[in-house]
Amino acid sequence: MAEITPAQVMDLRKKTDLPMMDCKKALMEANGDEQAALEILHRKYKGKFETKAERETTEGVVAVWVASDKKSAGMVEFRCETAQVAKTEQFQKLARKLAQIVAGQSETEPAPDAVMAAQDPENPSKTIKDLFGEMFGRLGENMVLARCRKMSGEYVAEYSHFTGKIATMVALSHVPSPEEAGRDLCQHVTFSKPMAITKDGLPADMKERVKAEARQDALEAGKPEQIVDKIAEGKLNAWCAQHALMEQEHVKVPKTAVRKVLKQAGVEQVTDMAFFDLGT
Repeated sequence: MAEITPAQVMDLRKKTDLPMMDCKKALMEANGDEQAALEILHRKYKGKFETKAERETTEGVVAVWVASDKKSAGMVEFRCETAQVAKTEQFQKLARKLAQIVAGQSETEPAPDAVMAAQDPENPSKTIKDLFGEMFGRLGENMVLARCRKMSGEYVAEYSHFTGKIATMVALSHVPSPEEAGRDLCQHVTFSKPMAITKDGLPADMKERVKAEARQDALEAGKPEQIVDKIAEGKLNAWCAQHALMEQEHVKVPKTAVRKVLKQAGVEQVTDMAFFDLGT
């Protein structure tokens, strides 16, 4: 058996950030072959990771990555077991890497399994699943990539809440002027949680129900038949103004609809919108 030197053990530890004893045992089993030792460690921690897969993951972060040209972005909900682990730099760094990988996917809502199978951009010899195994070895907690969202457009803005558990992305038809208008819109979405971008995007069955209920209420209140439909239409418009982004009153510009605020910033349309709240 090859002699395992402290320098070899330290070098492997630096590459994996795993316990010294585990690194030494892996090198001994691999007869000093570092690459073989790495594979042994990957298998070892992958196995542990999978046996812990049923642990509940109620903590974590929502991470966003936006390309430097602001034309593409990725957002992930990355869960773990405890808030302590969610706050570590290792966990948050991996979350940001996951968001970056999602931004490069072809699907708007990439399957977590597809992202897990992707290569690590910093080390193509490893997959993201390998990194999960290594992270489990360091932190000892189950981790789950719960959901992913890709966004692209002429301009993508984002907002991440200070808690790290809420984030929003919006794609705009034009670069806003000032650019802060994009972040302001994301904060508005975070607060107001619109159901759709425009009233046409709201579920037809819900609009029909709102209008029918408003009509029935008006009849029961004894309103004249000739104005019942007008009353119902008014109630529907008010409901749409509550739930359609472009019709909502902007939280940062009182008494002004979002569409008017955006038009003043040179933006004609919101082409996409996504909002993640950890665990919901």
